Amino acid sequence: MKKTFFLACLIPALLGCDILGLNDYHQGTFPKEVVNLGDINSVDDDYNSTAPSYGDVVPLVFSSKRGGRKDFNLVRETLNYSFSRKSGKFTLDNKPYGGLHVVEEQMPISWAADKANSNDNELGPYLLSYDRDLRQDGFATHYAEYLLLFASDRTGNLDVYLTHNYQNVPTNQPVTSGSTTINNKPFAAPLPLPFLNSPADDGYPTFDKDRSAIYFTSNRAGSFAIYRATLPAIAPTELQTNLPTLTDVPVERVPELASAGETKCPFIQDETIVFTSNRPGGYGGYDLYYSKWNGSHWSAPVNFGPSINTSYDEYRPILHRNMEYTNKLLIFSSNRPGGKGGFDLYRAGVSL
Repeated sequence: MKKTFFLACLIPALLGCDILGLNDYHQGTFPKEVVNLGDINSVDDDYNSTAPSYGDVVPLVFSSKRGGRKDFNLVRETLNYSFSRKSGKFTLDNKPYGGLHVVEEQMPISWAADKANSNDNELGPYLLSYDRDLRQDGFATHYAEYLLLFASDRTGNLDVYLTHNYQNVPTNQPVTSGSTTINNKPFAAPLPLPFLNSPADDGYPTFDKDRSAIYFTSNRAGSFAIYRATLPAIAPTELQTNLPTLTDVPVERVPELASAGETKCPFIQDETIVFTSNRPGGYGGYDLYYSKWNGSHWSAPVNFGPSINTSYDEYRPILHRNMEYTNKLLIFSSNRPGGKGGFDLYRAGVSL
């Protein structure tokens, strides 16, 4: 009797863990069709997003005029996605889940947006988690701590700024959310990054893979192009201190990504850069492109094609990866018809 009862309990457990290999899908796939992010969007302009590297509960920060604003402010929403290992079906919504741990860890991201906002335009946010993106050493020593770069025209033209809530937590031992007080991690007042800024418009900063350079957009030469600022060696937990004080940093236009048109909104993940451009040969307006880093230079830009681009404007692409998926999630903004109004945020699965 006891043996029968044990087997009756064991079999469902094995099925749930897929030890018997009964599940058909061991990896998910982000659907390639372009889909509006729905309730994430408003009837006003929503674009220029960023999302740090999390699992399937993704904090999304983007610029919006929602509420009838005349200027763009940063707002925060949450994306949740999953796939069925039995059917392979993919689902995505903006109804936060994941338990108290997730809510607590992501709570300060809303404070970052609030600290960055002004009565002028805040555009092109770029958010990194110290614990997940910058250190990646297996210790939760910087739980719920973030570095936010963004651009604002509060002084008349777009300049790049930095805010953070880094705290000097000991790095030689792991700590848990239960021993970390989130409320004592406020964000610092935004500081400009003079080595990136000029009398022209400068924005959309993004680090390369190993944080040896910051790529950004500028029209300092007359039209918008992508520039690279090569950084000295800086420890991840010293970025918030050193970046605002840097001088004499080499800044150059990236020739491989240049064109006769304008090129904007770079975002780098691993060896891939994605951006928008109205260069000749596109499908109309601004199109999305990508390029690959080969160790010394970027490959010739590739248009994402008509499945992503339209005759309208596609803007600020970002990439999100998850090792449990066979491809990457592309999030971008577009003013194509069928949205809620103005620019909306969209998503699509891409293989790069």
